[in-house]
Amino acid sequence: MNRSPLDSEDQSVQQPEGSVQSLATKASKSAVWSLGGFGAQQVVRLGSNLVLTRLLVPEDFGLMALVQVFLTALALFSDIGIGPAVIQHHRSDRDFLNTIWTLQVFRGLAIFLVAFLLASPYADFYEDPRLLLLIQVSAVSSVADGFRSTSFFTLNRELNVKPLILLTLGTQLVTVCVMIPWAAAYHTVWAIVAGSVAGAVFESVLSHIVLDGQRNWFRLEREALRFARSFGVWIFVATAITFTADNLDRLIFGKLSTLSELGVYSIAALLATVPSQALGSVSSSVLFPLYSRIYHSDRDLQDVFNSARWAILVLSGWVSAGWIGGGPTIVRILYDERYWDAGWMMQALVSGLWFGVTLQYTNGAATLAAGRSDLTSAYSFAKLLGISALIPLGYWLYGFPGAVLGLAASDVFRYAVSLYGVRLIGLTGARQDLGLSARVAASALTSWLAVVGSIALGIDLPWIHAGIVFVVATAFWVGPLSVLIGRFRRKEPLLLGDIE
Repeated sequence: MNRSPLDSEDQSVQQPEGSVQSLATKASKSAVWSLGGFGAQQVVRLGSNLVLTRLLVPEDFGLMALVQVFLTALALFSDIGIGPAVIQHHRSDRDFLNTIWTLQVFRGLAIFLVAFLLASPYADFYEDPRLLLLIQVSAVSSVADGFRSTSFFTLNRELNVKPLILLTLGTQLVTVCVMIPWAAAYHTVWAIVAGSVAGAVFESVLSHIVLDGQRNWFRLEREALRFARSFGVWIFVATAITFTADNLDRLIFGKLSTLSELGVYSIAALLATVPSQALGSVSSSVLFPLYSRIYHSDRDLQDVFNSARWAILVLSGWVSAGWIGGGPTIVRILYDERYWDAGWMMQALVSGLWFGVTLQYTNGAATLAAGRSDLTSAYSFAKLLGISALIPLGYWLYGFPGAVLGLAASDVFRYAVSLYGVRLIGLTGARQDLGLSARVAASALTSWLAVVGSIALGIDLPWIHAGIVFVVATAFWVGPLSVLIGRFRRKEPLLLGDIE
């Protein structure tokens, strides 16, 4: 398209608000900020984890895994879709937002109260009295989260994620600045608890000070309550099932293994979820708001769906391939030999998460944007069925390693149902997924075999293995990555480069 000499250098000035090109620009900028922010957060997270593994013992990580899964359960079993409700709905007035905020505050207080009461029987079930006080103190974070500003949701809806990323990163730094000195001084699991609570309070307070948007106060408007109830009922069901599907592994492994083994597994899970969490960050902060805007317009969602998800999946597939091929190498570089078993666990988990989370996230963002919050529960229920069948089967056949492999395989169930979900709203992405999945499998397997071959030749240096994985895996992704790099250099929208 030719530009007039009178056109401004800033094309966004010319683009009508809500036009595809305007949304493309905003979405692409948000995606860059989301991925960049996520990368920075992972550097901080991994760095602090490496320090903590040298100051604490694996048993401490096992204890915190049980604490976190308990509090996550309460959070998800009380989720009524407060954030998605604000993003999906067209209202942004004071009465609506204050009603949503009031519900959020009540929910945070309720989580704290229930956690305080149920901590004792939970500690008794796992026969570890330390869990009682750890859970009760950690639950203070839920109260702080409840008072967080609704600006988190309104800025997300407008695809303005930069201030949210900066605040989240600042919160993480505060958390680390509390955890590390505490752990260095006392070598106790309480360092992790103290850091988590301090970070939650910091984020809640700062959200009302530094984020633009409505200032919140207590309000209950009847119309807003009706919408929150109708939209949130399926979110509640979905998140309840999602918790069970995504955290049942820790509950089961907490009984099948020792706390030290559970601590090693938690390290593997932390590393394995990096690619899928990156996509989850972009999906919730960019794809879902983008698809919602397109869905409520008169434009074709299929073209936007294909183009936007392709760009995100290329980056995620490239990282996933390296993570699968280099799992044991990454663990050997980062951790001492007490944690080396996390390497093969990481490979298995990432393989499953590519299907169950990475591909499903992009499908789920589209169905949720179409208002089908009921389908979200179906996705997680499918994985729950897979877990119920495959973890016991795997454990019966091969013990704890078999259970981990069964967990990884169960993610395919969730992805299969998500394909059906997008077809219900008139979309399809199966062919795109098949091509990208084949590329992930080929690049991951080849890079892993290259490392095995180097070891057979007597080259057993982890840093050299890491270089081999990077070069071999990247070679399979040169084509699609060059397309994205080309868009970036030409200052074209990364996510919707094929949409006029």
